[in-house]
Amino acid sequence: MLFVKESKWVTIALAVVLTAGLAFVPASCSKKGGEAAWKADIVTVDGVRTVRNPETPRNGTFAFDLVEDLVIGDEKSEAYFFPGWVTISVDDEGLIYACDSGNRRVQVYDKTGVFVKTLGRQGQGPGEYAFPSSVHIDDAGNIYVRSSRSLVVFGPDGLFIKNVPLKTFLSALTLGPGGMIVGTTQPNPRTEGGPKNEFVQLGPDGEIQRTIARFPAYGVSKDQMLQHWYTGGISFCPRSKDSLYYGFSLEYEIDVVDGEGRSLLVFSKAEKAQGITGEERDLTREKGIYAWSGMGDPKTADLGMPDHRPFFRNFASDDMGRLYVVRFRPITEKAIATRDVDVFSKDGTYLYQMTWPFIPQVIKGGFLYEVRQDEDQGLTRIIRHRIKNWGDFKAE
Repeated sequence: MLFVKESKWVTIALAVVLTAGLAFVPASCSKKGGEAAWKADIVTVDGVRTVRNPETPRNGTFAFDLVEDLVIGDEKSEAYFFPGWVTISVDDEGLIYACDSGNRRVQVYDKTGVFVKTLGRQGQGPGEYAFPSSVHIDDAGNIYVRSSRSLVVFGPDGLFIKNVPLKTFLSALTLGPGGMIVGTTQPNPRTEGGPKNEFVQLGPDGEIQRTIARFPAYGVSKDQMLQHWYTGGISFCPRSKDSLYYGFSLEYEIDVVDGEGRSLLVFSKAEKAQGITGEERDLTREKGIYAWSGMGDPKTADLGMPDHRPFFRNFASDDMGRLYVVRFRPITEKAIATRDVDVFSKDGTYLYQMTWPFIPQVIKGGFLYEVRQDEDQGLTRIIRHRIKNWGDFKAE
């Protein structure tokens, strides 16, 4: 039977049982010089390796030395014009797949930025999509275009393979090992035992195959649902060809699971939770509600605040298996463009603290891929940055 992870916020009794089963193993993280005093505790919980990192990183801080390497986007050329938001994916050959929401199309460019083709087209038939919102590539090179409640799948040659109807609404999704479809469901106020954030895996027919983890949902009552700055949610991203990362933002703990949803590794970072101030609550009601449904008035409704700030906003990973945890920023600092980031190795070691000038959509092959929107000009550009000091960036 597959173990479904329940948040410690949901079932305290389960946390007690797990703690009782801990078997401590000596950590082997000592390094020469400045790293000699750094230590992580490595324990075993129900047979799963668990790494408990201290609050400071082993290698201190790191800053990418970036140089713009490629820019795609030109209002004078139809093949390169992006009037709205764009999401991208990059395959192992460096081909760039751009899901162009403004033009409702998927454009393909080679690694030098030259337009190659449009993948599929608008419509309702085979190989067609209505409202493309993201593009994903599996290990075999197949391309999945998300369009409303379906995934339109193309082969590496661009030929249509199949359409996968999404029979459950997913707030966000990605592809895991072997092309597994994983994502987060929208909390349901009528769920027995209270609404939950769920991380699920879909089968090849688009039905929920298994629930990998459940966490509490905030801002949700029987009459309405509010999504706001402090709601908290599940972040996830690929780790390798056989595993992926996920975590709940109100707990600084990250899980690694395989293609069957089985836990392979758990790691955490020691950090004290920060309370939410009255000013933050007021600003959230004024500027921080980004989705609302149900009865009542969001201006007066109970915000359903958690008792502390989330630890992070979202995850990213690179082709070395490193995990980048983009830190949460209170709403009082919403206007600050830079983002603080914690970097972990593939085996869960806390490596670095970083500050990013922007959040890249892809980190691959020593490049950061940024999507930059100029609202004044009504133009979006894809920018590839070469990381000049990529070879100095430790992976373990």
